[in-house]
Amino acid sequence: MLVVDFDDFHEGNHKLDRLHELKSLNPLFRCTLFAVPNRGSDEFWATVPRWCELAVHGWDHPDPYECAEWVDGMMQHVMETTVVRKHFVNGFKAPGWQISDGCYRALARGKWWVADQHYNDLRRPRKLRVHCEGDSGDVRRTGAGEHWHGHIQNVCDNGIEETWDALTAAIAGETEFRFVSEVAR
Repeated sequence: MLVVDFDDFHEGNHKLDRLHELKSLNPLFRCTLFAVPNRGSDEFWATVPRWCELAVHGWDHPDPYECAEWVDGMMQHVMETTVVRKHFVNGFKAPGWQISDGCYRALARGKWWVADQHYNDLRRPRKLRVHCEGDSGDVRRTGAGEHWHGHIQNVCDNGIEETWDALTAAIAGETEFRFVSEVAR
């Protein structure tokens, strides 16, 4: 079983052609796209294939610290926007993994899940569903099986283009894919 996710997906940064190549390589392929809601039109979000799960990745993602100081109300506002309610699942990952306690509180109240790092285990509300993976872009063993974490663009040494050979090798023979929402607990 393989969980695949990519960060920073939006209308100006999507690599949909490469995602379709991955789907052609393995018709079972599915992935979670941590997407930036304010950087896409309603028409664009509607074109994202159903085998790609859209989860919220900040609001405008100007830098990796966008959500580091968010209060509950800002997170709640993002969760309730029309674009998020219409096109996104109830899942969130803070840019740069920099998440505030206000985000955690709002996510827990709203019964959302969060993609996070283990260094936040003691800060995160216990009732908030979570999925953590390693810090690198390599396929690594997690409690939920194998996980591939990367970026749409070439950044952090785990972009789609810069890891293409390893990514296609990981996907080619896989017999089961899960969305992050399906493995969050």
